[in-house]
Amino acid sequence: MRLRPFLIAGSISLALAGATGHAFAQDKVQLAQRWTPLTGILAPEGDEQGNSDKATPPPKGTSPVTTSAVPTKPVAVSSSGVQTARLSVRATLSTVAADGQPPGSLGVRTTSVDTDLAGALRFGADRGALVSDVSAPLAGELRVGDVILKLEGREIAGPDALAEALRGFNPGKAISLDIWRAGEGAADLKRLLVDQSNEGDVEASASLGRLLSLGLALGPRNPSEAASYYLKAAQAGHLPSMTRYGLFAKDGIGIPKDEALAAKWFLEAANGGQEAAMTNLGGLYETGRGVKQDYAEAARWYRQAVDKGHIFAMHKLALLYEAGRGVGKDDQEAVKLLRQASDRGLSEATSWLAEKYELGRGIPKDETEAYRLNTRAADQVRKSADLGNAVATFNLGILYRIGKGVKRSDTEAAYWVVRSLKLGDKYLVSELMRNPDVLSIGDRKWLQEILRDEGAYKGPINGTFTTDVRSAMETLGGRA
Repeated sequence: MRLRPFLIAGSISLALAGATGHAFAQDKVQLAQRWTPLTGILAPEGDEQGNSDKATPPPKGTSPVTTSAVPTKPVAVSSSGVQTARLSVRATLSTVAADGQPPGSLGVRTTSVDTDLAGALRFGADRGALVSDVSAPLAGELRVGDVILKLEGREIAGPDALAEALRGFNPGKAISLDIWRAGEGAADLKRLLVDQSNEGDVEASASLGRLLSLGLALGPRNPSEAASYYLKAAQAGHLPSMTRYGLFAKDGIGIPKDEALAAKWFLEAANGGQEAAMTNLGGLYETGRGVKQDYAEAARWYRQAVDKGHIFAMHKLALLYEAGRGVGKDDQEAVKLLRQASDRGLSEATSWLAEKYELGRGIPKDETEAYRLNTRAADQVRKSADLGNAVATFNLGILYRIGKGVKRSDTEAAYWVVRSLKLGDKYLVSELMRNPDVLSIGDRKWLQEILRDEGAYKGPINGTFTTDVRSAMETLGGRA
């Protein structure tokens, strides 16, 4: 079982209906290697997982947060007329019923303020946690689009820092927050960024692309609009946007699919030193998509990305060493690279390494170590799934289906698979349709039965992924 974690900011709680009792024969399952997703390759600084956005999930079972705001003098930052202000807010923490959450909560979901957004908003060295969702909006409370800068005088560098700061407070505690706000909230934040982009601000264009592609703060996901801003930033020389636009072109997200165009943008960004682009370009050479297949060229680009610390490239290069493609066969180097990626949190590397120990493939067989690594891989996948990442959520369902690193459960498996499809991730659906053989015939039938029980599919249960199966998966994605 080979898995790979991919983080998509946000977390959604879903109820499963009629997803029990699926009992097709258990077969070994391999999920497609979706190693070039938008949110799995491009990381903001300081995020070793390679996540574009890490979000604090909205708490379950919360009571409303009460706040009051004392504004400072508004400051106009653009010709759009949008005013920004730094506000001092008093908030009373809500009660959280979910396990693993801090005892007191603000009742909001947040995501990172990366370098581009900080630059577009003229934050200087400040970062903060951008509010992307509010669980119980009331007049005067925190609003979507606000940036939390300080809590009780403590600087908040991002979602993780906010979660850590909240652990010290119980429900009912009144705390002070320093926040930044554009106009009346999210709509004005978007208007401000659009105006900055129109004035030639590359960081604003890149930020619009990121937030619109992920559906954070500015409204629902809008791939086509996001693509237009990524292209604008890419044409102005913004390296991460070149890679992100290349990913859109490679998978046909928001724009027509064009793998040759993707290769062009990956090459330009890679030549500029962007490690994510190097990994993506290596992948195109490995698979012969958009360029002539060339394993040696793939290995060369993977190695350059590895030298810059890119964990996905570590895994991809390890597989080339294991197979002896483009490089000399070297199991020792493969294990070294897999372990490095595993230690950095990449579950697909952990799972692959576990399989090597389990089968004695290139290394001495060690079932104890294989069991430990499978458990670690499941934990890594669950962390990504808990953040709302669709591919990781699907992977977790398959882990429950086959009992790898977790106790086998068709009920849990069906729950997580349905949850993953309801997240509406086009990458996941595209991978399953592009290469359905990554699932066994039994598991393809099992997935069809799940789709039928959800009322999305009326076709035969035969393991063949037709356009009706795609439509059914996309239908679930529209129910989020």
